[in-house]
Amino acid sequence: MSEPLLDLSKLTNHAQMFSASAERCGFTSLGEINRFIFKSYGKAIRSISHASLPKGAIFILSPARGDELASNDSIRAAVAKIRSDHSKKFYRIRADLSSGLQLAHEIESEEKKQMAMGGWTPAFAMNVSRITGECVVWVNGVSACVYLDGLCYIESPDTVEEIAAGIPGNFQSLSWKDGELLYDFARSELTDTTATGVWHSPNGSLLRPKPEKLMSSALGNFLRFRMAGYKHHDEEAHVEHQGRADISLHSYNGCIYIVEVKWIGRSLKSTRLSEPSKSIEAELKKFTSSWITEFGDEAFESGAKQLAKYFGTGKYDRAYLAVFDCRPPVIKRKSESLPVDPRHVAPHSLDDFCIYRACADPRKASKASKAGD
Repeated sequence: MSEPLLDLSKLTNHAQMFSASAERCGFTSLGEINRFIFKSYGKAIRSISHASLPKGAIFILSPARGDELASNDSIRAAVAKIRSDHSKKFYRIRADLSSGLQLAHEIESEEKKQMAMGGWTPAFAMNVSRITGECVVWVNGVSACVYLDGLCYIESPDTVEEIAAGIPGNFQSLSWKDGELLYDFARSELTDTTATGVWHSPNGSLLRPKPEKLMSSALGNFLRFRMAGYKHHDEEAHVEHQGRADISLHSYNGCIYIVEVKWIGRSLKSTRLSEPSKSIEAELKKFTSSWITEFGDEAFESGAKQLAKYFGTGKYDRAYLAVFDCRPPVIKRKSESLPVDPRHVAPHSLDDFCIYRACADPRKASKASKAGD
């Protein structure tokens, strides 16, 4: 298939995947959402200073009442209100702002615990969309993500310049089987040192509390656009009599994979999240167990044994263990496929299991790629 035809096929599949979700939200077409994000919102925020742009804010987008675009002034006013109240309230706005801002939800103190560095994460916005079934927009500076039915429809790094209006260029281009998908995820997504990333202290290679959940959510979103043959996935999939696995992955060929996510390195305990940065850095040097959680290579054994229990239910065609190595880059390591120890997965066949180490470096992606793993 030629490159232009391949690109057209990707866009067609993408539109088919989300059209029904958009209609359930009341939109006549996906074009309404695109027009708001890249014509109305993207145009209006050109004149807003970077310091005044929302940082990790969420709002719910509803269909316009008419065909007119919202004015720049009305959008700028709405953005200012969404930004100032982002930790207190979620607002609903129509694409033409004909009803102004309507209160959708008052944020409770328990929900605020899921904020990172004062902002909401894309994963949280995705969950809001999944729970409510509405069109949820996450904005951070000039970037925006749009979620429909808990799936990422638009992932744009720059709405002003209309970059990535729809799907990334390498949509569904990587195979799950050779590990490159996980390596690419670690290189491109786990290098994020912003408030939405997994790192609490990038310079100290210190992860946020409970990073496994953040990684699983980000990986699921990444697979949706980068995996060849992807159909859908379930996060925290319930496995009968065995608890919850991180990801249950379904492909178009009918296969169902079970994915267990583990990490190696150090993370801050949630009880220490409010401590001053200097205090955390000091405890990191001393490695105080009441402040820091640490996992080493034992994650491979524990993960494989846990995965074998899930696989034993007979519901899955293949089992994958993804271990993200988040130790400082000075430690010798590399992304690689590792042999499966038959003692850890007995009585199952070794052919049904794959184990990968994917190295994550909190440095800028460009520097990391030059240095290598």
